[in-house]
Amino acid sequence: MKMSHQLPDGFSFPVPPGRIDRGLEHTPFRPAVAAAYLTEIRRWREAVVEALASEDPAIDVVDHLTPRARAHLALLLRSSWDVTTRLWALRSGYGLTPFPASRRTRAEEPMQAVLHVLRWRAAVVNHLTDLWDVLGKPELEIGECAAIGMFIRPVRLEGRCVFCLNEYGPGHIDPAEHDCVMAGEGQSA
Repeated sequence: MKMSHQLPDGFSFPVPPGRIDRGLEHTPFRPAVAAAYLTEIRRWREAVVEALASEDPAIDVVDHLTPRARAHLALLLRSSWDVTTRLWALRSGYGLTPFPASRRTRAEEPMQAVLHVLRWRAAVVNHLTDLWDVLGKPELEIGECAAIGMFIRPVRLEGRCVFCLNEYGPGHIDPAEHDCVMAGEGQSA
């Protein structure tokens, strides 16, 4: 299912300021760069959460953003879950967690917080790619998953890995081709 990007500014996940790959262990983003990106991500989350809570008509343009899809997106964006939701997430097998809580970090920790959010995002993407493809009645339909996915991806995803968000040329976009550090996040063995 191909969907054009329909979201107003501020509702699409921000693109990382640099490559997300195995080199981050040795050369992470500078603390100020990581902190600025983390602020962007938090602004994105707050904007989406507020739009969902206030039923902002700006997001009504998204095809298949049904009340059920809105509720699921709101659930994924919560920073804490009740016991029932945690058990549901555990049974899903995707390593879903609440959105990483905002907390004050020391100057050297913003990169770890960024990676935590990007791992959360990768698990959500992984979850959405399979959620509709089940025997019996799915929790969400493919169009609803695509609608939620529009908020979880950047404005322009073409040429980017859906998991790490790095740009790649033809033949290298597949996560296995570039040893994606975010692919498979949350999947249980």
